[in-house]
Amino acid sequence: MKNRMNMALTTVVMVCALLVVFTSSSFAQENPIYQLSDNTDSQSMSRTSTRVTSYPEDLLYDLEPSVYIKNNQIIEVTEGQAPKVVKLKDINSFNILSSDNDLFKRVEMITINITSASDLMRPFNVDNIRGFGSLKYIYLKCESSVTESQIRNFIQQADSEISIFYKIFNRS
Repeated sequence: MKNRMNMALTTVVMVCALLVVFTSSSFAQENPIYQLSDNTDSQSMSRTSTRVTSYPEDLLYDLEPSVYIKNNQIIEVTEGQAPKVVKLKDINSFNILSSDNDLFKRVEMITINITSASDLMRPFNVDNIRGFGSLKYIYLKCESSVTESQIRNFIQQADSEISIFYKIFNRS
């Protein structure tokens, strides 16, 4: 009798533990994605994102020291304090971010220029970058229409604390 009760109790505990494990993994947080409109006062938010009260204007609009990278080479570092922004002028520059560099220690935002929808086919794996201990934001400057789904497929392995912003610039 006692053996049956122990077995029943063990079964109940195991079922509860499995429920907790599978339930918590299904509630994994996605990165919030925010679409910025041309009017900075009215921001268009994606349906899965919570309302944002402010966004990093100083980082978005060249008000902070920056590192400019093109063709996997640093082409310019603005003067001043430690850079807070890394600006990737093309998608061919992801590899430079995978090596430790003192310039990246205080970077809070990575900006990536997306010139066509085909650029989104080459994923940006955030888990591969090194030395970005202060990273809070990824900003995509898109020259063609993109969807939230395309952005989620493009940005991979990003910490859930990182917010993703994007803006579509239609060239005439």
